[in-house]
Amino acid sequence: MHQAGQLYKQNNYSSAQRFYLQALKQAETENNSAVAANACLSLVRCYYLTNDHAMAFKWSYNALHIIQKHHLDSLLSHAYYLLGALYIEDRKVDSAEKYSFKAIDLMQKENDFARLSQTYSTLAELHLNTSNNKAIIESLIANAEKYAALSQNKAMMAFAVSKRYNYAFFLKKDYDEALGYVNIAERLNKETGNTEAILNSYRGKAECLIMLRDTSARTYMLQWFAFKDSVLQAEKAASLSKYETLYETEKKENDNKLLKQKIELQRLLLVIGAVVVLMLTMLSLWIYSNNNLKKKQHQLLMLQNLQYDKERIARDLHDNVGGQLSYIIYSLDGINDENETKRSEIIRSIDQSVRSVISSLRETIWAISDANIRVQDFSDKLKVFARTLFKHSTTHINFIELIQSNRELNALMGLNLYRICQEILNNAFKYANATEVKIDVQCTERELLITISDNGVGFDITQHNKEKYGLQNIRKRTAEFRMTLTLESEINKGTTYKIQV
Repeated sequence: MHQAGQLYKQNNYSSAQRFYLQALKQAETENNSAVAANACLSLVRCYYLTNDHAMAFKWSYNALHIIQKHHLDSLLSHAYYLLGALYIEDRKVDSAEKYSFKAIDLMQKENDFARLSQTYSTLAELHLNTSNNKAIIESLIANAEKYAALSQNKAMMAFAVSKRYNYAFFLKKDYDEALGYVNIAERLNKETGNTEAILNSYRGKAECLIMLRDTSARTYMLQWFAFKDSVLQAEKAASLSKYETLYETEKKENDNKLLKQKIELQRLLLVIGAVVVLMLTMLSLWIYSNNNLKKKQHQLLMLQNLQYDKERIARDLHDNVGGQLSYIIYSLDGINDENETKRSEIIRSIDQSVRSVISSLRETIWAISDANIRVQDFSDKLKVFARTLFKHSTTHINFIELIQSNRELNALMGLNLYRICQEILNNAFKYANATEVKIDVQCTERELLITISDNGVGFDITQHNKEKYGLQNIRKRTAEFRMTLTLESEINKGTTYKIQV
């Protein structure tokens, strides 16, 4: 359980799941119901954070069964809360309220003010998403604020204030009031040091200022990007530190081995005489040189792996984050020349694009997980991306799919294939001046074939000796994962890419 908890804190949820399952199996063997219930509750959180709601529900009910069977009353409110939170996420109002209010009744008896505030806040979010009943929403938020104040927990205070912001922004459409609440949430989040919450505050402030037509919105958007970039730099530094620690540990182990060998050689010198001394000295020098060579080879391998990780992060940032920001800049050009309706549509689209920049970092993290992705899910994701990208252009998107076998793609291959398609579509959006873009996804038991073509300006492949960074990335990614790439283009006759997996 301790090892699983450490992995959970490091956001390594798939590995944490394996340890929690081992703990559960051992607890069942020893008839330790308390550990078994805690392991089940921990599995709920892991599966929730990896977006596997079906498994999260399964382990929630398993935990509830163990708790009720063995009368583990101290864990009952936690089990009810998790079930309520899952139903809130799925917007099942009746079930969400049933389990949430059961949890609230127990939390009130336990004087658990922080979790009471959290439960009322999540219920408020549920009603904000499913109804317009202002009386219920205001009552839930008021309770969330009351219990947050009693708990003196600034994270819960910020969480409750964020619901006030959502209520004012999305339901009341009072952007001045919403701005006041997001300023309070920002201050509280900075005091708690919650990185994700601070980012959300910057985003919310930018949203309010955009709706108020305040040009300082750009400042907070830039702060948001800068803060996010600093988080990425910290993660890269932590990764480098991990490699250095591993190298230093192995170096010490090798040094210890060498020291033991020297001691043994000294003992042998007393027995076998001067001739053997000379032979062992030569052998010692050979071993020392060989170990140095191995250490240098290992160090080189570690540096190569680190460089590979850096290159992959650079490709992901260029392909996805760079593409999204290009789209935002394109959408902002001439926004003041549009009519009010068109301007509102563009602002909403920009908001969606800014949100998607956040998700792109999560997609990069997805590349090192154990989960796979089905071809149908991949196709749906590509369809949403293409239609969102060309939403405000005159280009017609023609999406064709023929999925005869819904095979699974390795997560890393799936992410890189998605990045390739993103880069191709971004190039068509920025440079092709096409009236139509056609995307054809075909999957059989044997292969996956993706064809992306446009009727735009094209280019002369024979004269394209110095390829730009985007096209270099496409070729590098396909070669790295042994995909087959075919590129055809002719001036004023369009461009066609075929990727075969």
